[in-house]
This record gives sequence, C-alpha cells and structure tokens, in this order.
Amino acid sequence: MTSKLFSNPHSNRLLFSFAGAAMVLVGSVSSASAQVTAKRPTSGRAVAGYGEVTANDVYVRSGDSTNHYTVCKLDAGARVAILGQRGAWFEIVPPPGTFSLISADYVDSADNQTGLVSGDNVRVRAGSMLNDNKYTVQTMLKKGAPVTILGRNPDGFLRIKPPAGASLWIHSDFVARIKAAPGTVPTGASTAGAGSATQAKTASVGGVLGSAVPAGAGSRRAGATLAGSTPWREQLDQIDVAAKAEVAKAPVGRDFTDVIERYRVVSQQSEDEYARVFAVTRLEQIDNMVTLAAAVQKIQRLGDAADAKRRAYLHDRATIPPVAPLDPSGIQIQGELRVSALYPPGSTIRRYRLIDPTASFARTIGYVEIPPGSDIDPAGFLGRYVGVRASQRRLQEGGVDPIPIYLAIELVLLEAPVSAEPSTSPDE
Repeated sequence: MTSKLFSNPHSNRLLFSFAGAAMVLVGSVSSASAQVTAKRPTSGRAVAGYGEVTANDVYVRSGDSTNHYTVCKLDAGARVAILGQRGAWFEIVPPPGTFSLISADYVDSADNQTGLVSGDNVRVRAGSMLNDNKYTVQTMLKKGAPVTILGRNPDGFLRIKPPAGASLWIHSDFVARIKAAPGTVPTGASTAGAGSATQAKTASVGGVLGSAVPAGAGSRRAGATLAGSTPWREQLDQIDVAAKAEVAKAPVGRDFTDVIERYRVVSQQSEDEYARVFAVTRLEQIDNMVTLAAAVQKIQRLGDAADAKRRAYLHDRATIPPVAPLDPSGIQIQGELRVSALYPPGSTIRRYRLIDPTASFARTIGYVEIPPGSDIDPAGFLGRYVGVRASQRRLQEGGVDPIPIYLAIELVLLEAPVSAEPSTSPDE
C-alpha cells in the first residue's frame, strides 16, 4: 500500500493513511459511508447482494442470534456484502478490519506474515475486536492452505485475514439493500466500546489513520467535496504533510509534538468551523494512534516473553531421561489406591490413582491401570495401601507435570506408613 496524503487542496477531503509505518491498528478503518474501490471480497461463496447500515453502533456478530458474541460495530452508511439470510439475520462477508483466529500450532511461517496450514481440518474461529470470545468456528482449512498473518495473541492464536468460507452476521433490521457499484466493497469495522486491553490485543504491526471528516458534520461525511478553500484549510494541508512525515518514521523515532500544537491552533479558531472540527478529529486520531501503538509494543514484549518461557519449558522437558525397563517381579510403586475423578467407575479405561498418605494433601503420585481381561478386582484395594507390580510404565502428558502410569499385573496389600496428618482434598 502506498502512503497517500490528500493531494488536491481544493477537494477538502483531507484524507491520509499510512501503511509503511510500524504499527497497523486492526479495525481502525473509518466507519463513514465512503466506498473503497478494490477487488470484490472473497468469501468462498458468491455475493448475493449489498446492503447499507442504517444506524450507528450496529453490532456484527459471530452467528445468527444475540446469543453469539459481538465481533465489531458498524455505523450508518457502512456497506456490507450479503452472502445469504437466515431468519432476521444477514450472513455477510467479514468487513474490512475484522479478523479470524487459528491456532499457531497448526501454521508454519517463515516471516510471521504469511503461513501454510500444517494440519487437516484445522478450525478457523471468528475473532472479536470487542471481547475475548472465540468459540464460533467459521470454517476449516486443509493442510497446505495459505493464510495471511495479521498478528499473534498471547493465548497461542494467530490473527489472520478471514479466509474463503469465513462469514459474519448482522441483523436485517439495520441494513437496507442497495445496488452496489461494480468493484466496490463495504467499509466500516469499528472497535468503539472495546476495553483498552482488548483493543491492544486486536492491534497488530502497521496502521491506518482514517478520514478526519467528522460523522456529525451534516453533509460533510467522508468523501464529501466542499467548494473553495480558506487559509485555515491550507494550513491543514501543510500540517498533514508534516504528520505524514512523522508517520513514515519508525515508531520509536516519531515526535508529534509540533504537529499536535499546530492542529491545536486550528482547533481553537472560530472562523472556519469545518477546519476546526477536522483539526479536533485529527488530534483524537493521533492520540489514539500513539496510545494503541504503545499498547501493541507492550503486547509484543509480553508475547516474546511467553514464547521464551515456552521454549525453555520444551527444552527442559526434552531433557527428561527415557523410562528404564521395569522388572516384572518387583513392586514398582506404593501408595494408597483411590478412585480417579478423571476415570470414574464405568469408564472405558480402568485407571485409578495412587496417593502418598504421609503428605499433607492428596497429591497423585501415579496412576494404576487395570488392563483389559485382567482378573484384578480393584474394589478390594480401594482406600488401602498397596504395592503395584507392573508390566509397563509410561508418562501421561498434557498436564503441568507428567504423571507415571503403571499397567498393573498384580496389586499387593502392604502395611501403610504413619501419616503426617490426614490428606485433604484430591489433587490430580
């Protein structure tokens, strides 16, 4: 994308965006009624028609009911591409600024910008600018499917451009069907109402500063053209050039002090109301951009720290020595036999837990598994101190600490050691 400042000082559109900057604020696209000429949105299905939002702060949801979580908001004038309808809900192409989520464990990437799915039938979920929910599955991708990476969440999910097949929903009461001009796509995802933590999570590398034309300026909505020019608007031209120069710098080198002061002068004059409102809006945009950029950098630092801890954990786990072969004639582990809450009676796997009765709380020291066809009856050993002769030992993985599992060939009653104090609540 090429950074572009308004080039015609007489058009008074005064729109500039910066894409080459280090921070792209996902979802900060203006929700005014402007159209953007681009390729038709890809959804994996044919677009059945177009609609225009008729009210402000209209929720877009992950599914076709109010029980589904909100994804973003759209304002009056925003256009949506309609894929279909279910009851009172329109299924739509995800608006610009929205994103999907996919587990980073199933994406291979060399540059953190593009990637290939590494598993089959990997779930893609609807990401939200307004909350942390992600339970709605939009589509599933096959191994080798390409994805465009927008950023990384601390919870191990990648934010990606919605792939073919992904869709969202909006209530039809707030959408009027229209005949869209060829080659136009809807604009308008908004993060209004989201908490600062959620906004920081939905931010990613890069940035867009939307049109400063205020929605409340009557006919002066984004894309409107006003005839003539004033000295104040000419000043805005010059200030926007300076703002663009700062945006082109690396985030750590930006200094908006002079630009902010010059916008403030225009915002305090009373000769040109349009220029005044424009300057006020620019000041708000710069303030939001600086705040979100700082939040994104913090999230990135936390993500890097989490990745470092994960790598250290995997390294330490790899150093665990392999389990030595067991001697079937001896007792491999001793403890008090109890029913496991994870494998209650009647479970397909007959597995029980062993605890150390001398400990102050009932921590599981191992699992005893009764193999299929065995004549061992654990009922007579429950709550008693036993020794386990086993034919095999392996580790149960997936928890915080690996726990050994013993495939029992015999249970032997033993004399229980003296407990330090009674065991407390179970801890598996």
